[in-house]
Amino acid sequence: MYKMAFVFPGQGSQYVGMGQAWHSAYPIARELFEMANDALGFDLKKICFEGSTQILRKTEIAQPAILTVSLIAYRIILQEVEIVQPVLAGHSLGEISALCAAEAISFADAVKLVHARGKYMQEAVPEGRGSMYAVVGLSSEQVKEICREISLNIGTVVPSNYNASKQTVISGVKGAVEEAAISMKHAGAQVIPLKVSAPFHSPLMEPALAPFREFLDGLTLHPLQHPVVSNVTGDFYKSEQDIIPLLTDQLMNPVLWTACMNRMATLPVQAFIETGPRETLGPLLKERFPEAKVYATDSIHSTMQDCLDNLRGDSERNHLRSTGNLMDKCLSIAVCTKNHNSNADEYQRNVIGPYKMIQRMKEEITVSGKEPTLEQTEKVLHLLGTILKGKKLPVDELKLRLEQAINETGMPGLFQGLLMF
Repeated sequence: MYKMAFVFPGQGSQYVGMGQAWHSAYPIARELFEMANDALGFDLKKICFEGSTQILRKTEIAQPAILTVSLIAYRIILQEVEIVQPVLAGHSLGEISALCAAEAISFADAVKLVHARGKYMQEAVPEGRGSMYAVVGLSSEQVKEICREISLNIGTVVPSNYNASKQTVISGVKGAVEEAAISMKHAGAQVIPLKVSAPFHSPLMEPALAPFREFLDGLTLHPLQHPVVSNVTGDFYKSEQDIIPLLTDQLMNPVLWTACMNRMATLPVQAFIETGPRETLGPLLKERFPEAKVYATDSIHSTMQDCLDNLRGDSERNHLRSTGNLMDKCLSIAVCTKNHNSNADEYQRNVIGPYKMIQRMKEEITVSGKEPTLEQTEKVLHLLGTILKGKKLPVDELKLRLEQAINETGMPGLFQGLLMF
């Protein structure tokens, strides 16, 4: 089946003006901004559109802002393109965006959760006491060894994000992080200070654990409707029961993003889409999977329409590939389904005749070398419906068999009307 992987960015992807173009163009964006404002009790939309960079950089503001804009992008895509079996993952706070997209946490609860999370994380370490740097060019083992040495002699600094084979983020006490950055530069790395206000995913986050866990305990959690990958394990959540312990552990544990990417790719995935205000994860995906299709909504560069156009094209091509299998599936269902019609004339007209028509269509398409069209796909499904009715199947069984064939198209939403009889 056709799988699309959605990835949701973490803190640092925010900027003043994010989501404004979508707010103007899509009613769903206006609806979610209003829901976020109501949930938070302040005007998040105004901060996103008109606030200062300094305000938007505050953890307790940045996190609900990014989640809101990310969910807007996700909902726009679902509204505009037929997506089958989405797979979800997020980087740090993006994991909560992914859980919201999977319907395990309501949007209003998710906005309040990340606002509280940001507040607890910021309060854990006063602003200016901690910092984070991206380290490019060293292996994770080299980064771990330098962090270990600096931690023994100066203060806490640890790897906090394993983003790529040679890109790791470090986090900890400001002086120790800066000293580690100097050592890593000497070892040949490029080091980049991150625009965050606290040392996330480090032992310094321990004071945030208890209040965050208490907040999580007060939420109503729901079964996951789509698979979500955990930053802590690099594997899929087994159920909504994993949410509280894994999100709590995530505060102090490193983000295993490389493992998350690898796990998504095992499904397999036909394309990755980064749904967020600014592309940050796309380059990591392109580096890890150079042959994969990677799209971003990235509202800075107004790429939402390009993303939608690409996804529609992919969806159509996937449909065409699936339709060849569909014909075999329809013929198989027609043969294997028990007949309940003893009238020979009706059986010849409504079963044998349509079966031969499907066979001829398959032969013609094979000879032509062309892909089946949507019209041909619909005709095949209609013919199967005629065969099943001709065999006088009970309605429930008829619907089940036809639904099996419709699912084979990879675009079941286009053909659900065939089940209305």
